[in-house]
Amino acid sequence: MDMQRIPRMLEMRRYLREKQPLIHCITNPISIHDCANVILAVGARPIMAEHPREVEEITAVSSALMLNLGNITDVRMESMRLALAQANRKNIPVILDLVGVTCSKMRREFAEDLLADGKFAVMKGNISEILAVASQPFHGTGIDAGEEDAVSAANQGKRGEVAKNLAREFECAVLATGKNDLVAVSDQTFLVSNGDPALSGITGTGCMVGALTAAYLSAVCAPSDLALSALLGVVTMGIAGEHAAAVSRGPGSFQAALLDEIFCLGEEDFAREARILADEKRDGGCAENV
Repeated sequence: MDMQRIPRMLEMRRYLREKQPLIHCITNPISIHDCANVILAVGARPIMAEHPREVEEITAVSSALMLNLGNITDVRMESMRLALAQANRKNIPVILDLVGVTCSKMRREFAEDLLADGKFAVMKGNISEILAVASQPFHGTGIDAGEEDAVSAANQGKRGEVAKNLAREFECAVLATGKNDLVAVSDQTFLVSNGDPALSGITGTGCMVGALTAAYLSAVCAPSDLALSALLGVVTMGIAGEHAAAVSRGPGSFQAALLDEIFCLGEEDFAREARILADEKRDGGCAENV
């Protein structure tokens, strides 16, 4: 990966502390508290409004919008449609988190409708959810990805082609989370190997990655920043998870430590500890670690 991207990612992190942008999240009640707190931890301001009569007004004054399909309801579906349309009118970046599309035909169809009707900056899901939206075979159960679908260095090319095809089709960045996270744009993929198994021991960490990515979307200035916002989301959660696991005794103390570590993560920590393998399609292709 071009080392010049690291300074730009650090600039985007600083932007949140300096400008404190408002991030509108329409998300599930299971993780709403944690999503709000991680947005605060990186310097932005969350608002978690979902009533259909106010979401257009709130979206219009926000710097980014997150739509999360977890624990979906009729009211939340209506609000998502309204907020998405308003964000598109105002050129406000939107992330769609495909929670649960592997376990429900209703959610898959709703996601397809949103993707057909609106424009997104980032499409996010675990790898099974990404495969499902791409009409590929998947092995997810409930809201969890199937082990057979996991991304690795060995299958990064195959999984990456699926993600890049989606990125081209919907003109967005694609983020597939898991033990290894995959970020794709139309002609490039990035494999992120930060993280700790303890992250899967508490609920909502995937949703928190979506919230972090939404916050960083507020700092996007160019199309190339879309992939960086997704990378910032997963690397922030991954490094913080590693740090929190080192000082916690179980899921309760880990959850508290995770928020502290997201808040305390410094620029040197980020630049030194981010583990990103970039697939650069240049002169036949090459890969380098950052």
